Amino acid sequence: MSITVQLAHFSDCHSHFDGAPMRFAPAGESEWRTQCGGYARILTRLNTLRRQADAAGQTCLFLHGGDTFQGSLYFNRFKGRANADLLSLLRPDAMVIGNHEFDLGNGPLVEFLRQLDFPVLAANLDSSQEPADAPLRLRGLPQLYDASRPWHQRSIDGVPFALLGITLPQMAAIASPDPHTRFHGIEQTLKAALAEIKAAGIRHIILLSHLGLEQDKQLAERFPELSLIIGGHTHSLLGDLAPLGLASEGSYPLMRNGVAILHAAHSALCLGVCELTFDQHGRVERSRGQLEWLPWQPWPFASTPPAGLHFCEPAPALEQLLAKRYRPELETMTQRIVTRLGGPLHHQRLPDASLPAGSQVAPLVASAMLAGAREQVGQVDFALHNAGGVRCSLEPGPLSEADIAGRLLPFAIPLTLYRVHGHELAEALEGAIDNATNNGVTGNGSGSFPYTAGVRFSYQADQPKGRRITRLEWERAPGQWQPVEADAIYRGVSSAYTASGKEGYTALARTLTQHNQELGITLADAFIRWARYLPELAATPALVEYQGPSTR
Repeated sequence: MSITVQLAHFSDCHSHFDGAPMRFAPAGESEWRTQCGGYARILTRLNTLRRQADAAGQTCLFLHGGDTFQGSLYFNRFKGRANADLLSLLRPDAMVIGNHEFDLGNGPLVEFLRQLDFPVLAANLDSSQEPADAPLRLRGLPQLYDASRPWHQRSIDGVPFALLGITLPQMAAIASPDPHTRFHGIEQTLKAALAEIKAAGIRHIILLSHLGLEQDKQLAERFPELSLIIGGHTHSLLGDLAPLGLASEGSYPLMRNGVAILHAAHSALCLGVCELTFDQHGRVERSRGQLEWLPWQPWPFASTPPAGLHFCEPAPALEQLLAKRYRPELETMTQRIVTRLGGPLHHQRLPDASLPAGSQVAPLVASAMLAGAREQVGQVDFALHNAGGVRCSLEPGPLSEADIAGRLLPFAIPLTLYRVHGHELAEALEGAIDNATNNGVTGNGSGSFPYTAGVRFSYQADQPKGRRITRLEWERAPGQWQPVEADAIYRGVSSAYTASGKEGYTALARTLTQHNQELGITLADAFIRWARYLPELAATPALVEYQGPSTR
């Protein structure tokens, strides 16, 4: 007997409750820019889908592909409380834990999970080593389906479905889970969970995956017993998007080895909507759907809007909650001007021919970190920050608190003070650049490229590994530079993420960690305090001298 389910899904919303700016290039029309998505419009669409499913005698499932934390002014100021409030109004049927849920350690995630009343899935998350006296415990939370209870059973029209989740096993390398929290491998986790599910006689199996599209394709090949994969992490677009002028990574759903794979962009820009018919063996035999973009403005052209655009009003209840509980503080921050820019400052992660020293913005962030640390503890020698922690270029004109905490530095990660030997600092810089440029290693992306204050350096890609930092100096006093000594100890400040050795900064995690000190301020806090005393924000002299691989 077949069963038809109405499915809606999204992922990687990153606290963009108001959606985000979107640019379309519709076929035959000029470029169209509009605000798009947001939780209030998503709720309106969900309510319609749920009513339609009820009228057709079907079930509507709403599934979340992870990464609800971080990325916006809402999270910077309210952490997981706003996420819990608003998700409760959307009423997901299940969610998988993403990597950014662990950015601030276990505590904020636990507080978030305690406020939810729907299943949160991560079958490879193992909290069995958690201390019994931990104040905020993951273990035993009733809504968490982890290694101790890896899947959730849901009956749909009398047919048993299994819902399970899988998240990134390399979590400790890219986020900040507590040290006692473990993440098992993907294959071993799924083999064990699927054996249990099949032993229970369940053939309809939905996997919520926060691994990325390529990994999801591999899982479909390896585990054909899966019915459906709802994915996230890579912000992938699927479907026929050419009429909207958007690039696509495959069909919607993407069928691989008989398994349907669904992804739906990021930042609450759109909602994946798909009607799926499963056969008695749990295979998807028919599907109909697409990504639905939810523009705030009406269609501006005389032509008929292309498929994939869905125009609707925001749901009043959710809009009122945002307006009464959260937006007033954000609007106040919008009105508070910190400084101004006389000209543009460009941010890019890696140096290139047009900007040989790379980002013009990231060194200013490092300067703010250094000033903030010195204000609290006195002598600090340098600041070191990764390029991926800076999220945008800056345009001429006023710069508000909201611009800084919501767009420039939206990741609410605290600053950490540490001590490091000179040779470890050199190793960290080289490791970070190697990671950013895949120079002899398989890196995690260009976001690890380092920018500094109080330290300047040269990097030569063609030198042997371990000798690519050819010059490393620190600013003993304003304008007084001297070589960093290999065995001397220096005091540095970085984000807690960088200081813990992520993405090539491994040497920082091997140093004098007993001296690490969290400063209790975030990147945005430090930048606001520092920039407030500047009449104008401008580029500073370059501290990076980068020579990439030879093209000869």
